[in-house]
Amino acid sequence: MLVPEVVACKSPHQPSSLRAVLEELDIKPFTPESVTKHKREKLQEMMCELPPAQGEEVKEHEFDAWEYAELHRLRMDIVLRDLSGDEPVIRFWETRRGQRSYTCLQWVKSPLEKAVDVPEFVKAKAAEIATHLPGATFTVEELRSERRVYDPFLIVSYGDESYCVEVWHESNFARKCGWFSRLFHKALGSW
Repeated sequence: MLVPEVVACKSPHQPSSLRAVLEELDIKPFTPESVTKHKREKLQEMMCELPPAQGEEVKEHEFDAWEYAELHRLRMDIVLRDLSGDEPVIRFWETRRGQRSYTCLQWVKSPLEKAVDVPEFVKAKAAEIATHLPGATFTVEELRSERRVYDPFLIVSYGDESYCVEVWHESNFARKCGWFSRLFHKALGSW
């Protein structure tokens, strides 16, 4: 579960710019520990969900030429697309009928302006932060397979500071993060 970080300035005399802006905007970033834990759990969850039905993992000592060729192709594809992020997790599978396949998952970072399918509420949050801190940069980190994207995060950075301030497509997102509740109450206030 993602846990909001308590945004409180370490020193009242020299608050950090980004931390102060987040506090002023009432944006509670997630703790680095909860983000790390969530990423690890999501990767594990997807590695369990993606294998083919009745597929058994092919271990490296059982690889044939096809697995080695696919492994090389996948790694070259990651290099050519210049995907920065965590190391990919690649697993190979064989069904009872002898069909072979693989799963490849990687947490990848890209600038917000290059990310696709970013919801408007996420763009609005980034714009709100940028209005108060024009030098801030925004990155989307997402778990990718070759076919799909899972649980993108919005990360805001300024100087030496970086905070994860939003996540979408995550199961039970509204309940965990409370964004729907805040949005709902904000909307009621404007009636």
